[in-house]
Amino acid sequence: MRLETITMPDFSRARDYIVLVPFGSIEEHGPHLPLGTDAIIAYEISLAASEGKDIIVSPPIYYGVCRSTKEHPGTITISGDALRSFARDIVLGFLRHGFKRFILFSGHAGGTHMASLVEVGEGLLEHPEIDYIAVVSIFDLIGEDIPIETKNDGHAGELETSLMLYLHPDWVKGSAPPDYPRFPRPILVKDKLKYWKSGIWGDPTKASKEKGERFFLYLVEKFRGIIEKVERFGGEG
Repeated sequence: MRLETITMPDFSRARDYIVLVPFGSIEEHGPHLPLGTDAIIAYEISLAASEGKDIIVSPPIYYGVCRSTKEHPGTITISGDALRSFARDIVLGFLRHGFKRFILFSGHAGGTHMASLVEVGEGLLEHPEIDYIAVVSIFDLIGEDIPIETKNDGHAGELETSLMLYLHPDWVKGSAPPDYPRFPRPILVKDKLKYWKSGIWGDPTKASKEKGERFFLYLVEKFRGIIEKVERFGGEG
C-alpha cells in the first residue's frame, strides 16, 4: 500500500507490515532523461514488487548524495550527514508507531550515497527494537543474466533510458550519443565536468521501450526475492 494514500486507521492496522522507503536523487541524466530518474525508477519498482504483499511503500526521497555530478546543471546534492539524518528520522518515526521491519531501496547507487545509507542502517541496529534492516541499491538487483547489450552501463545509458521509455515515455527527450568517461584515477579532481561533460555512462542509443519492459520485469522479480528474504528473516540469516 502507498503511504500517502492511506488513512490513519489503515496505518494503525498495518503495524506488522514491512516499511519500504525508496531513495533516489535530483541529478542530471544526460540531455534526454529527467532529473528525478533514479527516484522515479526506484518508486515504480517498489510499487510493483510489493503488490499483494504486506508492505507500506513510502513516497520516494528525491534528494541524495551526488559527488561526481554535482557541477552538472540540474544536480542538487545533499551531504551524507543530511541523508543519514533524514533516513534515520524516517525509520525512527515509523518505529515510534510500532513498525520494526524496514527496507531502504535506492535507485541512485553512487558510492558515497550508498555508504551513507549503509552507515545509517548499521547505526539503527544499535536501537534495541531493531534487529535487522535491509539496505539495497538497484545495482544489487542486476546479475549477469540481465538481458543488456551495453557493457559497463552505469548512468543514463541503455538500462535507465529503456526503463524510462517504458515507464514514462513522455518524459524522455530523444536520445544521446554513448559516452564512457575516464577520470584520472587515483587522482581526485575538483572539475569533474572536464572529464564527464555528457553526464552519460553507457549507450542510450541501444535503449528501447521493449527492452525497458524486460528490464523492469527482471528488476521487479529480483527485488521481490529480496523482499521475500526480509519476510522470512528472523535473525537466523
